[in-house]
Amino acid sequence: MVLIGGLDDFYDVSAKVRLVAQLLIGSIMVQGAGYALYDMGNLFGFGNLYLGILALPVTLLAVATAINAFNMTDGIDGLVGVLGVITFSSLWVLFYWSNNVNLFTISAIFVAALTAFLLFNVGGLRRIFGKIFMGDAGSMMIGLSVIWLLVLGTQNGEVSFRPVTALWIIAIPLMDMFAVMHRRVKKGKSPLSADRDHLHHIFMRFGFSSNSALLFIGSLSIAMAGFGLAGEYYEIHEGLMMLVFVVIFIVYDYSFIHIWKLSRWFRK
Repeated sequence: MVLIGGLDDFYDVSAKVRLVAQLLIGSIMVQGAGYALYDMGNLFGFGNLYLGILALPVTLLAVATAINAFNMTDGIDGLVGVLGVITFSSLWVLFYWSNNVNLFTISAIFVAALTAFLLFNVGGLRRIFGKIFMGDAGSMMIGLSVIWLLVLGTQNGEVSFRPVTALWIIAIPLMDMFAVMHRRVKKGKSPLSADRDHLHHIFMRFGFSSNSALLFIGSLSIAMAGFGLAGEYYEIHEGLMMLVFVVIFIVYDYSFIHIWKLSRWFRK
């Protein structure tokens, strides 16, 4: 994944080629390591939803979704790093609660590494030693690492948390990606096409500085992840957690369709 991201940074690899590579890498998770999303939990209140033969395509779709969700947020300094710290910190807490030492350690390493990156990307150390950037190589690696840990944490006998909780700790990248793709389709464009209509772009059009947009989006992500952690800790029904997530996404998508239109007018 890092290699594909690095090539994309240098040669601007097409979205279709990147997608094929992501699916091939996802197949390594399923076929090589034997990890897949077999059990989606009790999302609808009728008992656990088992995917059976659909586990393979759903897992491949989840891998591509997570990779692209984090890659698409790489539009302003620090955003992918902050969202990554929030996600891996949430995983850190979840694995601590379940006493999963190995995955707890891996999550902690990612938190430490991304914190160090942020010091050189948006923190004071960039003024002393120079500024570093993540690029597609870093953002796609984060997405792949996140989905791998989410699958390990929710499947294969050593369940550390419920699948619905995974949605909450990556809520902002996930919602932003699907909302942007929805807007592209409504405009008759390919959902894989590039544009400047992501959440951080909208904030910038309204006159927010990159640091202000980073703070606001980071706060939203903390709130969503915190709600997911609270739901896991207090064992709120999975169906209710799923319903609230879907409602928030619908409101988010509807709101930003109209805010997006207003922001384009505001830019003019």
